[in-house]
Amino acid sequence: MRHLKPILLLWCLAGGSAVAAAPTAALNPKDVKVAILMFDGVQIIDFAAPYEVFTQAGFTVYTVSKEGKQVTATQGLKTLVDHSFASAPAATVVVVPGGHIHDAEKDTATLDWLRKQAGPADHVLSVCTGSFILGSTGLLDGKSATTFHQSFEGMAKQFPKVHIVSDQRWVDSGELVTSAGLASGIDASLHVVAEIRGMKVARSVAMNLEYDWKPEQGFVRGKMADRYLRLPATFSLPPGTKIQTVTRVGDTKSWESEYDVESALTAEAFLANIREQVRKDPALAVDEKTGPRQIAWEYPDESGGRWRVTSDASDGPAPGRFSVVVRLAAAR
Repeated sequence: MRHLKPILLLWCLAGGSAVAAAPTAALNPKDVKVAILMFDGVQIIDFAAPYEVFTQAGFTVYTVSKEGKQVTATQGLKTLVDHSFASAPAATVVVVPGGHIHDAEKDTATLDWLRKQAGPADHVLSVCTGSFILGSTGLLDGKSATTFHQSFEGMAKQFPKVHIVSDQRWVDSGELVTSAGLASGIDASLHVVAEIRGMKVARSVAMNLEYDWKPEQGFVRGKMADRYLRLPATFSLPPGTKIQTVTRVGDTKSWESEYDVESALTAEAFLANIREQVRKDPALAVDEKTGPRQIAWEYPDESGGRWRVTSDASDGPAPGRFSVVVRLAAAR
């Protein structure tokens, strides 16, 4: 880390051991400047969580957008911004949040600003799909990175020079740190605090936030069982059908999702349509013994395990509305 070099040099000249030096305890925390990129569609927790962590650590934190104007975050939250790209001072840490990133990841001014800031910065931290913005700068080429769990394949395809890590809450690739989805930005920010001010300070910040930080064994969304869920290769909803997720819960061994379905088809006809799609996929083995309101199929995973998906339908609150619960578990 660049700002440590003078401290370590003085320590060594004094006859001490560089290994014994604390991370940056001798520095004034306010001298650590954190710039948070802002744009329309930015995910609230992606920028707010790092803002909270870094201010709790005593750092100087400010937000930056292309023109320094107010941005509208997800869920319609309107947020004032401290600086434009032109007025923002050089930062020690740069935070790249995710959200609706499609415009930001293609914006030349945004990418140029990030490349410029990354030069003097000690750390550049992306949160969730902010990794796509960071990846678009080329800075992640040849490095390992993670992202939102539903974006692993998309990121691997868009950035073939980046090694995608799916089983970690955050990935440290030197000066570049990428985190998984949403609240993972808290963990990655605490990791950066530990890098700058030491683990004791980072744990103190986590304690003050009442956050159960487990750097070595925390929750990893990419490890959950739904990563093994397999639908028919050419799956499509019946025409005129709308589906909305109600709940999604599970762990590394099982998963359950409940959906509210609105369709001109009856629940039985809807499941019959899905059953036909399953039958046409040679990788899936349909269970022909299920009743009219249930379908099930099994398949192997890449590591030799075998999984079973069961879908049950039940009546909804009105005609044309019904509930479908999809359960995934290891096959016996």
